[in-house]
Amino acid sequence: MKKITLFIGHRGTLVDYDENTLEAFEIAIKSGANCIELDVRRTKDRKLIIFHDNTLTRTTSSKGVLNNLTYNDVKNLKTKKRNQNIPLLEESIDYITDKTQAIIHLKDEGIEKEFFDLINKRGVLKNCIVSGRDINKLKRYKKTFKPIRTCFNMTKGRGLNLKEFIAKGRRKKLKDLPDMINIRSDLISNQFIEVCHVNDIKSLAWGFIGYEQPLQIIKSLINNQIDGILFDDYHNLNIIRGN
Repeated sequence: MKKITLFIGHRGTLVDYDENTLEAFEIAIKSGANCIELDVRRTKDRKLIIFHDNTLTRTTSSKGVLNNLTYNDVKNLKTKKRNQNIPLLEESIDYITDKTQAIIHLKDEGIEKEFFDLINKRGVLKNCIVSGRDINKLKRYKKTFKPIRTCFNMTKGRGLNLKEFIAKGRRKKLKDLPDMINIRSDLISNQFIEVCHVNDIKSLAWGFIGYEQPLQIIKSLINNQIDGILFDDYHNLNIIRGN
């Protein structure tokens, strides 16, 4: 099997532990992740926290819309599986970047200034990759906040679709490209991976929870020279890194 360079814990892990918690980040790193993907949202009083959805129902024992709550409300919430706290961005960044790098998806609009102020203050720009669905915003980040790296979430992205990327990218007709492109596993083709490599972009795959045999899909993508996998299940990190 070919070697990949990025073993990414998707929200830490989505299995056994509560996603986007310090505990999930810890088990992913212990299992061999050399990068952690996480999601950032903002509370009503402008605190940046680690949370994927805009509502509380799926991952906590509470209900409601996240950005209607203050941080004092949020810090008293507990996750469903293991009764964990929802972490602040700053404590998550401190924990992760002390050990590895982070891909950080900015989920809410208008949080860029607070986010970059924080990671600048922490001195961890080089350890962070900022992720998003708007290619034009990512281009601005790269110009403004050097040496930040960027990851474009193409599956539901704006400003550059898969068909256009393959057609123009083959001819190297695209400018100001992201450092990485993240796309759902069932959409990945050899053409996509090849065009990424022609343009010096890291190709990343996510979305393995729905498969009966996710390891087979992961191994197939690795054999086709994908650069990185977002592992939903930390057990699979152990298995792949052991090969």
